[in-house]
Amino acid sequence: MPKVSDEYRESQRARIADSALSVFARKGFQKTSMADIIADSGMSAGAIYAYFPGKADIIAEVAGRVLGTRIASIESLAGRETLPAPSDLIRTILAGLRDELGNPSIVLQVWGEAVNDPQLRPLANGAFGRLLNAFRLYLAAWQQAAHRLQPAAADALAREQAPLLLSACQGYLVQLALLDDFDSDFYLDRVVANLPH
Repeated sequence: MPKVSDEYRESQRARIADSALSVFARKGFQKTSMADIIADSGMSAGAIYAYFPGKADIIAEVAGRVLGTRIASIESLAGRETLPAPSDLIRTILAGLRDELGNPSIVLQVWGEAVNDPQLRPLANGAFGRLLNAFRLYLAAWQQAAHRLQPAAADALAREQAPLLLSACQGYLVQLALLDDFDSDFYLDRVVANLPH
């Protein structure tokens, strides 16, 4: 029997995660069944369950990929010779998230499930923690570069400012998902105007 390569396994996991994200966007997280994901993927039930024991495992994979992409964006911006202001960072993160997910209500649905789901709660905690840390590291580097702060002072200020960036992202997602007349451009303009420059 031929060996299955790591690349093949990863491509299959990505295919399943993409199908799940597509179905979540159409039907909502709660109403999506494993049968829906199986049908959308075109794979057999056995193949799906070989990679993911259940829906929560698939959402963990999807969330990990989405979060990984956002953190990679932050790290990419942090690698530039001239660091963009935090306001530009927020625009990049939120635009990327909106483009990747299409339907931001998926995030809120997962957050809602995470309140009581013992599998999803640690995932949400870990995701917020990783994103907060990425913002902190970025802000510390930016404060040193833009304002010539010493590393210790820059890190102390970044610890205070990182929750502001995280809550700006959370507020954007909540309002984009729930408010029919939400003006995302206005929101971003006002947030940007009041973030550290």
